[in-house]
Formats: sequence, structure tokens, C-alpha cells
Amino acid sequence: MSILLPPKNFLDEPPWLPAPVRPSLTINQIHLWRVRMQGPRWMPDEDCPVSREHSRKLKAALIRREVITRYTGGPNAQVIPGPCSGLSVALSQSDDLALIAVSRNVRGIGLDIERVCHDIPFEEMAGGFLDIRSQWDLRITWSPVEKAWKFFQFWTTSEARAKALPSSQSSRPCEVRGFSPEPDFIAALALQGGPEANIQFWDWQC
Repeated sequence: MSILLPPKNFLDEPPWLPAPVRPSLTINQIHLWRVRMQGPRWMPDEDCPVSREHSRKLKAALIRREVITRYTGGPNAQVIPGPCSGLSVALSQSDDLALIAVSRNVRGIGLDIERVCHDIPFEEMAGGFLDIRSQWDLRITWSPVEKAWKFFQFWTTSEARAKALPSSQSSRPCEVRGFSPEPDFIAALALQGGPEANIQFWDWQC
């Protein structure tokens, strides 16, 4: 299936609002949290050296837990995201920027974020996972900047959709929304078929 996407300047740049301490989540809402994992709070303990990538994963796990705490009522609440909790949580990160999507556990949800790079072989990489029509769409894009953004639009859309739909359900309808959470970053949020979701954008205040 070909995914035709608009150029970068048509991407949504949603309004990120200060996040509430106790958010209320209805059935058809998606809460999308933006977290900048920088500053002293996120520095690893000097006595416990870890790789940069492992440090980012630890930070993401920590902030995921803190976000969930806002829905479950406290750090000691016996509620775990999963089939029995009523919550569905998706997380994706790139460099020091993370996105966390929270919804009621009523349909599949997928999320992907990437920093847009301009120095990779886009057409060669596209041959590995894009269909012929999408590869051609990328090939005839002459502007290097637009080519980079278009490639990562294809990439994030494909990844988010794959996360939202199991392989056995890949033919089912899927709502995908692309947006730019920060300059030089692109993201996509995918939901299994259903009514159009009401997405609220929360900015995590550390």
C-alpha cells in the first residue's frame, strides 16, 4: 500500500499545553506527552556509568512510570498497563526527546519519533521497506531537505502503523496522524480503525 504524504510545511505543529497533575481520560481520547530528557535530573549517577543509549532507555522507563502514576493515583497503586488495567501506553524516543501516548485500552495504538537526518542514503534505504510507488515519489523529490523530511514521514508512518496493527491484521483500517513535535523531529501516531480520536497534547514539566 502506497503512503502519500505532504511536504514538511504541511505537517501539524500541535499546541503543547502544560500537563495536568491528574488527567482525566475518556474512551475516545489520546493523551500525547512530550518529554525533553535533558538537565541535571536526567544525568546518570557517576558511580554507575552506562552507555548513552542505555541511559536514554533508563530515562524513558522512568518518565513512562511517572506519566502512568498520574493516571493510577500514585506510585504504590497496583495498576499495571495491560489488558486488565484499562490503559494502553505507547512510547517512542529519539535522542533526548520522548513521546508517550496514553489511551483507554480499546484499540491498538502505535507511536514513532525520529530526528530528521540529511546525510543518509535515502533512496537505497527506501528500497528495503517502501513499495515501488513510494520509492518513486521519493526519487523524484529533488530538494535534499524535502527528500529528507519525506523519507522520515514514510518511515515514522510505517513504523507507527506496524506497532498499532499486528501482522495478522495489517489489512485493517488505521488512522495515522503525522506531526512535528519539535524542530528537526518528525513523529506519527497510529490508531486501529474506529471513530476519529480526540488527541490532547501535554508538555511534561520537569
